[in-house]
Amino acid sequence: MKYATRQLRARSAGTLLSVFLFVLAGCAGLPPDYGRGDVDQLLADRGRAVDDAASDLLVELIAAPLTPESAIRIALLNNPSLQSTYASLGFGAADVYAAGRIRNPVLGASLLSPSQSDERDQVTFGLTTSFTDLITLPARTRLAAGSFAALQQAIGAEVLNAAAQTEQAYFNYVAAQQVAAMRAQIARAGALSAALATRYREAGNLTPRELALERAAASQTQLAALDAQAAAYAARTNLAQMLGLSVAGNWTVPAQLPLPVTQEDELDGLLALAKESRLDLASARTQAGVRAEQLGVVNWTRWLGELDLGYEKERESGGGSLAGPSLAWEVPIFTQHQDDVLRADTELQIALNEVRRVSTDVDNSVRLAYATLGNARARVAQYRDVLIPQRVETVASAQRELNYMLIGVFELLALKQEEYDAYQGYLEAIRDYWLARADLGLATGTALPSSSSIDKKGVDVESFTEPASAPMDHSGHTMSHEMNHGGLQ
Repeated sequence: MKYATRQLRARSAGTLLSVFLFVLAGCAGLPPDYGRGDVDQLLADRGRAVDDAASDLLVELIAAPLTPESAIRIALLNNPSLQSTYASLGFGAADVYAAGRIRNPVLGASLLSPSQSDERDQVTFGLTTSFTDLITLPARTRLAAGSFAALQQAIGAEVLNAAAQTEQAYFNYVAAQQVAAMRAQIARAGALSAALATRYREAGNLTPRELALERAAASQTQLAALDAQAAAYAARTNLAQMLGLSVAGNWTVPAQLPLPVTQEDELDGLLALAKESRLDLASARTQAGVRAEQLGVVNWTRWLGELDLGYEKERESGGGSLAGPSLAWEVPIFTQHQDDVLRADTELQIALNEVRRVSTDVDNSVRLAYATLGNARARVAQYRDVLIPQRVETVASAQRELNYMLIGVFELLALKQEEYDAYQGYLEAIRDYWLARADLGLATGTALPSSSSIDKKGVDVESFTEPASAPMDHSGHTMSHEMNHGGLQ
């Protein structure tokens, strides 16, 4: 009867251990698509929808002149660095997989040869697994899932940063193209001035010094045009890098910058929106929660130690066999793992301070970007409403004075070039405005509410090169007539 009871216990222990291992073998799997879908949803909630990888979509987006939105879509779809960032989700997915499982069981065996010839070999088999892993499995799974969520939020923040950089590269390139066009126009005006100076010199109406000055000025405008061309190509290269495309590709951007929005967002609303939307802040908060829970887990598991359960079966030399469960426990006598508690507490303090740092950065970055945007908007208005109209009117007045032969033609040319310089400043002010809006969107952590009111109309070059009043027609004045038909109006 006792032997039957021992056999039943041995079989029950073996069966229980087998079921235990079978259940644990399938209790945790890899997160679907390594969590990329969750990151994409975080971005979509913040106005940055990510398209599925498709070559035909990429061709479609490139076929038309790019917009800020299509440029960002291409970058999120095609930028190799961003794809590497997404790939790093695999590390977090691996941690989640590992945390959802216990260590593999250890199979042991021993063979002891007897010293007596009439006895058989003694054979022992054992199977051991960690019961501590089983007890801590729910806690470890929660911690790994929390860390993975924080990683997803951090990666989302990196993607939003890349989107803002793409948007800025886009506006830099559009502005550089317009500046290059303006500089080419100024260079043509300089070339005309030098040609007129040569004719004046040949007629004996200009000194050698004055001719040299005009030619030097024309050369300066040519150099400025070449610099602007180089800057435009560099801007195109930077944008191509963000898009993951070749700079020599057949993609284009519009020739004009868009006008500023009519009404900007309110600062208080943006500050509140940033606290809800900034993914780096969400990641820091999630990580702090994970560290707090980790400290609690370490506090109670340090007394548990390593607890291993197993099953052994031994065939004795006499012919019989013994079987039954086994237990091995790390008794916490010499150390209670206070070092683990200290490490966990230190990590919690670091995480809490990181939340404070990011919270302060969110507030300060939104306020700075908002102030920068306001300054850029004021500069745009100053160029548009004051400086450019005055420069245009100055040229118109000089044209009238030239018609009455009160000033020389070269003075008019100089004033015209100052008008173009003012227009270039206006273009750069509008560029800075859009760069500031991209910074404000990044600081807020989501698309700005006012983005829906962006006017698609661009800045018209010709609208700022026409004089406020038409010059008098004195066709008898050869130089004035050539000025009017030389591309300077």
